Amino acid sequence: MRRGVEMSEVPAQDSSLQNGSGKSEENSYRPTIAITYPFPLGEASGGSRMTREIARHLAKLGAHVIILPVSTNALDRGFPRSEVDEKRLGFEFDRDLAKFSIDIIRVPQNRLYMQLDGFSVRKVLRNILKHRKIDVVLSYYHEGAFLPSLLASQNVKFGYISTWMTYERLAKNGRRGFRGLVSNWRNQRLLINPHQRADILFATSHHTRGQLIDIIGVNEQRVNVCYLGVDPAFTEIRRHRPKEITNFVFVGRIIPTKGFADAIEALGRLAKRGFKNWTFRIVGEGRAEWARQAASENGIGSKVTVCNAVDDQGLRREFEQAHLAIMPSYNEAFGLAFAEAQAAGIPVIAYETGSVPEVIENNVTGWLAPLQQVDQLTDCIEKAIQDPETTYRAGLAGRERVKRMFTWEKTAQTILAGIQNLKVVADKPKKSRVEIDES
Repeated sequence: MRRGVEMSEVPAQDSSLQNGSGKSEENSYRPTIAITYPFPLGEASGGSRMTREIARHLAKLGAHVIILPVSTNALDRGFPRSEVDEKRLGFEFDRDLAKFSIDIIRVPQNRLYMQLDGFSVRKVLRNILKHRKIDVVLSYYHEGAFLPSLLASQNVKFGYISTWMTYERLAKNGRRGFRGLVSNWRNQRLLINPHQRADILFATSHHTRGQLIDIIGVNEQRVNVCYLGVDPAFTEIRRHRPKEITNFVFVGRIIPTKGFADAIEALGRLAKRGFKNWTFRIVGEGRAEWARQAASENGIGSKVTVCNAVDDQGLRREFEQAHLAIMPSYNEAFGLAFAEAQAAGIPVIAYETGSVPEVIENNVTGWLAPLQQVDQLTDCIEKAIQDPETTYRAGLAGRERVKRMFTWEKTAQTILAGIQNLKVVADKPKKSRVEIDES
C-alpha cells in the first residue's frame, strides 16, 4: 500500500462540472442528502467545521441537506456516559445554516456506549424516511454502523466521508486474548462491514483512498478522492515580514497520536542548542496536564502555554499571531489544521506520513521530517528560525497553494458529482434476460 504520494503525482481536483451548454450539470439534479456526524456541531474541531462547510456548499449547489449530529461529549469514552454539555451542541450555527435551508436534527446519544450511537441515528433516520424522501446518507464513522440494511430497504444510497486519521487500526488491532477478540469483532461489525457495503466513499486524500482499498477491502471503483476545503477568511489574514521567527503554535487534540509531545521534545532540544527566543502555544482539547508536564520535563515549561480549544474566530487569531505551526501528527487522512495554517500564511512543520505530503509541499510550503525522528524535527524548526525570509515566503507559497487546491466549493462539487453518478448508474435500464442471451 502506498503510504504517501509525491506532489507531482497528485492531480489537482477538477472544479468544472459543466456540460456542453455551459451550465453546471449539478444544477439540474437537486438530491436530498443527509449527513450524519458522530459529534456535536459546536465541538471546536476540524470535524465540526468540515461538516458545516460541506453542508453549506452542497446547499449552495442546489442540494437539500439534513445534518444529523450526535449530541455527545466528544472525548467521553466512559461507561455509562456523562451528561451532554449543551455549549457543545452548536445552536449558534443554526441560524446561519437555516439561510441555506439546511435542516439540523440532533440525535440523542446512546446512554451506555459511544459506538452504539448508530442505533440512535438509525432510529431517527427511520422516522425521517416515513415523512420525507432522502436520496443519499453520508456518514463519517461508527454512527453509520446500522444504516446499510435500513437504507437499502428504502432505496436510499449510503456512503462515507472517509476522514479518519488512519484505518490501519481497524485491521491491525494490537490487543490479545478476549479483549482483542471483542475489539476485532466490534471493528468488523461496526466499521469494516458498513464501509464494504457503502455505495460510495469520499476519501479526503489519495493516502486514505489506498487504505480503504488495501486495508478495509472497499471496491476501488466506489472510492473518490475528495480533498477538503478552507474558509476563505483564513486567506484574508494579513501577514507582515517578521525580523525573527519567534511565535510557534500547535493546533489539535492533546493526544499522543497528534504528536504534541514530539513537538515539545523537539523544542527542548532546540533550547539546548542555544535557541531560546521563542514561545509555543498548544491549542486544543484534551489532557492539558500532559502537555504541561512534558514541557516541564524538557526544561521549557516557562515557554509553553496550553490553551483550550477555540472557535473559528479564535483559531484565526491564533494563526494571525504565529510565525510557524509545529504539528507533527503520526497520521492524518487529510489534516485540515495544516491547510488552515497555510491558508493563514504560516508554514507548517510536520512528519512525512499519511496524507501530510499531499497537503504540505516539503521545502516549499513547510518542512517535513521522517516519522518520529525528533532530531530531524528539531532541524526543521532550526532551519525556519535561521532564515526568516525563507520562512515568510514559505507561508505565502502555502497560502497560494491552498487557494488553488483546497476550497469547499471543490469539495462540494466532487461530492455532488459522485452522487449524481450514482443516480446515472441506477437510472440506466437493465438488460432483460432475452437481451443478454441475444448479445
